Formats: sequence, C-alpha cells, structure tokens
Amino acid sequence: MRIRDYSRPTTLNPDRLFGQVAQKLAVAIITGAVKAGEVLPDEDDLRSDISVSRTAYREAVKVLTAKGLVEARPKSGTRAAPRDSWNLLDPDVLAWHFEADPNEKFIRDLFELRRFAEPAAARLAAQRRTAADIARIEAAFRGMVDNEPYDDVTIRADLAFHESVFAASHNATLMCLASAVAATVQWSLLLKSVDDRDFFVASLVDHERVLDAIVQRDGDLAAARMKALVIDSLNTTLAMLTPLSATIIQKTA
Repeated sequence: MRIRDYSRPTTLNPDRLFGQVAQKLAVAIITGAVKAGEVLPDEDDLRSDISVSRTAYREAVKVLTAKGLVEARPKSGTRAAPRDSWNLLDPDVLAWHFEADPNEKFIRDLFELRRFAEPAAARLAAQRRTAADIARIEAAFRGMVDNEPYDDVTIRADLAFHESVFAASHNATLMCLASAVAATVQWSLLLKSVDDRDFFVASLVDHERVLDAIVQRDGDLAAARMKALVIDSLNTTLAMLTPLSATIIQKTA
C-alpha cells in the first residue's frame, strides 16, 4: 500500500540528485530490503533505477548518517543502522515512511506520542491563544467543513487544524512534535474509505468541540476533548489495519 504524503516539504529537495539517492536508500532501509547491519547498495547498484554520481551518493549517505539510518564501520563499509538508532521524528524520516507500507507498531507508537502531546498542546493553546491563533484554527476547521470528505484540500485543512493548535501553544519544543502528529493524521485519514462519511462527520464534531474549548480558554476541557479525538482516530485507524485484532482504547483510559 502506498500512501501519499501531504505533510509540509521535507528538508531535502527531491529534484536534487542526492535527495533522490537518499530517498531510495532510506526506503530500502525502512522497508527492510536492506536490513540492519547490511552493507548499503553502492552507486553502481542504484544506477539501474536512477542516475547516480559518486558525489551525490556520498552526500546522500552523509544525510542518512545524520538522521541515524546509516552508520559507518571501520574496515567494514557503510551499513544500515538498527531501528533504535533512527531519528524517527525527523520530518524526512517520517516522510520516507510514506514510501513504505504502513507499519502497525510504528503507527501505534506515533499515536501513543500524539495521545500525550496533543492534549497538552490543546491545553496550552486554550490558555495562551491569540486572536490570530483562533483565526487560523477556525480557517482550518472551515476548510474541513466546506470541502468533500478525504479530498486533498480537506486533508490539508485537517493537518492545518492540528498544526495551528500546536502553534497556538506558543511552546517551541512542543511544536517540534507537530510533524509526528501530521504523520498520524495522514495515516488515519488515508487508510479510510472515501465512502466512510460517518467517521468524517463524527470527526468534524470532535474538531469543533476542541475549537470551542480553546475559544472558551478552558484548558482542561480542550485537553479532554483532544484526547477523545485522538483515541477515536487511533481506534478507527487500527480497525482499518487489523480489523479482527485491533485493541479498542477506551476514552477514559
């Protein structure tokens, strides 16, 4: 299954050769085509798919090393690093996951992070939001309401809603988690059927309730409503991935 990435542009330019090489190698590592500890394909191995220069290959390896996907071992070459070394919240690493099939464990992990981070962001947003913050959140919500479910513009509006809540928290470190939230929102939306209007309508109600709590400056209510929204999204996403074995998370947990 291939999932389109609607997130903000990553730090690498896909039109640059070394960016293409980095993506090719990264996807091979993330999918397990190149397993941890295995030597990376060299530029000759990649030339059947893309034109690769030695300089572009070296730049790509340097980028992947900085992101934890690759490690250089003395006298044994450049090899794929184990997953626990990857910078999983790096925007490029998250984007490269969209080139691979969704991994249930990774999606669960991201949702777990989201379950802690996003209610906290909503709480702070309610306490600190400005008129400009409210205008951005309302505009994003209106974009969800005014367009067809699961259209590109609707998905982008949903992402903008969550990113605007993080921005309204006015906490720079918390805002660093916005890319991970964007990834889970995308997986949640894009795994669903375009005919699943019931989920979409219910989600609109949840988003509006979060917005209302932020407008009211009620931090506790905003956090509680955001937590409910995240748990609903997790449960429906897991149902799409593993319909017979998904574990339902209770909103009161």
